[in-house]
Amino acid sequence: MTTYVTGDDLVGGRVQPENPRISLVIPTFNESANVAELLTQLAAALPERVPCEVIFVDDSTDDTPAVITEAAGHSRLTVSVRHREVPDGGLGGAVAMGLREATAPWIVVMDADLQHPPTVVPELVAAGERAGADLVVATRYAGGGSREGLDGGFRKFASGGSTFLAKTMFRRQLRDVSDPMSGFFAVRAAALDADVLRPLGYKILLELIVRCRLRRVNEVPYQFQDRFAGESKASFGEGLRFLRHLMVLRLSSVATSLAFLTRPGRRTAPTSVHEAQAAEVQ
Repeated sequence: MTTYVTGDDLVGGRVQPENPRISLVIPTFNESANVAELLTQLAAALPERVPCEVIFVDDSTDDTPAVITEAAGHSRLTVSVRHREVPDGGLGGAVAMGLREATAPWIVVMDADLQHPPTVVPELVAAGERAGADLVVATRYAGGGSREGLDGGFRKFASGGSTFLAKTMFRRQLRDVSDPMSGFFAVRAAALDADVLRPLGYKILLELIVRCRLRRVNEVPYQFQDRFAGESKASFGEGLRFLRHLMVLRLSSVATSLAFLTRPGRRTAPTSVHEAQAAEVQ
């Protein structure tokens, strides 16, 4: 893995914050045309009094890491780039790496293409603090939200179908989540165990909710924007990986529940609906 870090050596006179309040984790794959505008909008959206760090985890085959480093030189934000020569786990794997490296109490995950508006970042963290939440999801489906930035009818159909399938398979875990396919969210670092993550493909939120058992969830509606530049990386192959990931998560969830029910000191099966529900919450 190649690491590029902007700080005193590359950006004269700017000191990296010792105690950032927000870590932004941004996976990139050939997003060189977007990163300068993204950093500009993030700097405008984030309050100067709140120290932040921006962590790009990059799987690009173009000059995106160099472009990020150049753009960071003109930004007030502290930026680092982790370039992965072997992109294990796809976009989800990149996010998992960023989560492990983040140092702030709140971690915000977002895309680099500006379909996730930087102005929403402070709202996510503020909503989490007010509600005492572990996870705040930026949703396209709650009141005031919109998915109009999705390219074409097929992507809208695929997104809606994926959401329906996920909520059907994980009804209990997603009862408070209207947009489990969202790639834009804030998670409280203290509630996160990044070591249990086993991401596969381009969706990480469902993985976080199921494996880390995040129960205190809040939502903030937002307007999904058009891409600033470039093209979507979604593909039929990624759709198949998502289906595989759903099945792996479902089997893992069932295995965990069975292990709890059959461990020493417990009956092998719940004797009531209430006991079964209590077991699921564990």
